[in-house]
Amino acid sequence: MKTSRSSKVLSCSLYSLAVLLVATTRCWGQSNAEILSRLDQAAHSFSAATANISVTTHTAIIDEDDTQTGTVVVKRYSPTEMHFLITFSGAGAQALAFRGRTLQIYYCPELNTVREYDIGKYKDLAQKLILLGFGMTGQELDANYEITNLGNEHVQDQDSLHLQLTPKASEILKQLRKVDLWISLKNHCPVQQKFYLPGGDYRLVRFSDVEINPHLPKYALDLPKTAKHERVN
Repeated sequence: MKTSRSSKVLSCSLYSLAVLLVATTRCWGQSNAEILSRLDQAAHSFSAATANISVTTHTAIIDEDDTQTGTVVVKRYSPTEMHFLITFSGAGAQALAFRGRTLQIYYCPELNTVREYDIGKYKDLAQKLILLGFGMTGQELDANYEITNLGNEHVQDQDSLHLQLTPKASEILKQLRKVDLWISLKNHCPVQQKFYLPGGDYRLVRFSDVEINPHLPKYALDLPKTAKHERVN
């Protein structure tokens, strides 16, 4: 009887210890200062990333969702500049490439055309929104958003930290009410983003199979060289 009771006590103690250890490895410090410091450290070593991506656009007025899936490649070229390539497959396949102040949209395969847009003064804004969470320092996040820490959540089969971000700039607030950002506790990159747009619309972006700092070939961010180019502005 004593042996059985002792075994139960030991089992409970071991279970409690295991839970404590798991909690310790999965949780970040909960203060904003600690979170921002972790993001600063992760951004320092970030050079590139690849992932699968799913983008669901919800149109409130007709209560309809449209989902695109594909892949994304992100590469840092300097402390203040990153380039990306998002390639969507399936119906309406297309690719979006962001390089410096140029946004390129490749309509494939029927048109085989790249339309180029000079986004000029919106370059920094585009990087802050499109690449939100990839290699972004805590200082950048704090400078551009009011940050609300909503705690740890299990999303997309990953342990993540849920932050709600409200843009500080009035011109951004006209187009974007807030952003929910889920950051992986493992690799410090986004697991999920939800952009709340005017009129009840939103865009939900999910990332999976994220690989940090992979070896990228020189052509990893290239659009098809045979495509016709059209300058839009």
